[in-house]
Amino acid sequence: MKSYPTKYYIRFLTYLVFSLFILYYRIKKKLPSEVKKLKSPYLLLSNHVGFWDPFIAGHFLPKFTHFVSSDAAFRHKTTNFFLTRLGTIAKKKNMRDTQVIRDIISVIQQGENVGIFPEAVRNWAGSSFKMDKSIVKLIKLLDVPVVVSILKGMNLFNPRWSKKIRKTKVEVEYILLLNKEEVHKLSEEEIFARLQNTLKHDEVAYQKKNKNIIHLDRKAEHINHALYLCPDCHAIDPFRVGGNSFTCCNCNYDIHINDYGFFERISTGKLHFDNIRDWYYWQEKYLLEDIQKKFEIGYQDCLFEDKGSKIYYGKEDADLQSIGQADVKLFMDRIDLCFQENSKQITFNFNDLQAINPQVHERLEIYYKNEPYRIIGSREGVSALKWEVAVNAIWKKLGQENKLSPYINM
Repeated sequence: MKSYPTKYYIRFLTYLVFSLFILYYRIKKKLPSEVKKLKSPYLLLSNHVGFWDPFIAGHFLPKFTHFVSSDAAFRHKTTNFFLTRLGTIAKKKNMRDTQVIRDIISVIQQGENVGIFPEAVRNWAGSSFKMDKSIVKLIKLLDVPVVVSILKGMNLFNPRWSKKIRKTKVEVEYILLLNKEEVHKLSEEEIFARLQNTLKHDEVAYQKKNKNIIHLDRKAEHINHALYLCPDCHAIDPFRVGGNSFTCCNCNYDIHINDYGFFERISTGKLHFDNIRDWYYWQEKYLLEDIQKKFEIGYQDCLFEDKGSKIYYGKEDADLQSIGQADVKLFMDRIDLCFQENSKQITFNFNDLQAINPQVHERLEIYYKNEPYRIIGSREGVSALKWEVAVNAIWKKLGQENKLSPYINM
């Protein structure tokens, strides 16, 4: 089996940097003695919101933890340098990847801990996504204790859609979910129920109760990565953002984000949602139903497009190289990349399209016939998320359910 050694100088540097990081941002922990004294190896499971989650969740534990991360994070030379030397385990996102199971087993057999985010992706609105039940089979297979860390306040501190860290209260709570005897004794259904109940966290409810202030003057910046559908006029990707506010360019529906992260109208008129969670789930449901209805009537026109997008392509495990700019268009049976310079066109049909989802910095990544493509919008805030939701709606109607993202409510 593959070995996952770490470089101690990188581990020490990471520990030093995040000791200062946690001190500066005053991140707190609740670490009970049964977790603190637990001997390695064990499995750490955590909710997932921001880029810094693995570093924060792993920092407070007395023993080093190898985290599982999307393979897209390894394609940049700098992150690849650090992640490989921290023994990070790469996984293909939303695709069957048996190699990652073998790698996890290898680390456990080395006597070291493994950290996994069972939601599979960073959630968009601080409300825990559904988990794939296959995580329980892995728990049974590894046959080690299971620790849970619950990151509270992270969607205010480091929301997925934002490039800015905000000063606000963050707390990490650790719980010994299962000892080794319970892993043996409990059924898969009992383990899954316990995991779901323990790991579930709703940031909106948490914030309504605690009312922690967010210390940042640009709280709306890049929120259009997450919110791509106007609740007033139903336009797709219409928002322009500035400071603590964002506005639909189609109908002028305007929103101000207050000091607690909740939404208010700037002008008079109806406030459809006062928080990102409710807006997020409404738009997902609306877009899924709209595309499925159009599928049923045989809709042939372009559903939506991102003009002037930057297109990158490369072989697996390599840096992706620019291949030009293109208008990216979604149809019921395909995605077309229509290049501006030379009238070239690349078509992805849905039978050979293996995965489509937002990755690092919310860039759209596509796996087509085992080859990766990356698409970056022509301006800040172009939503890659809308593509994942829309294509899942089409895959569902085509009967390609094995490709569906488990966290989308189909």
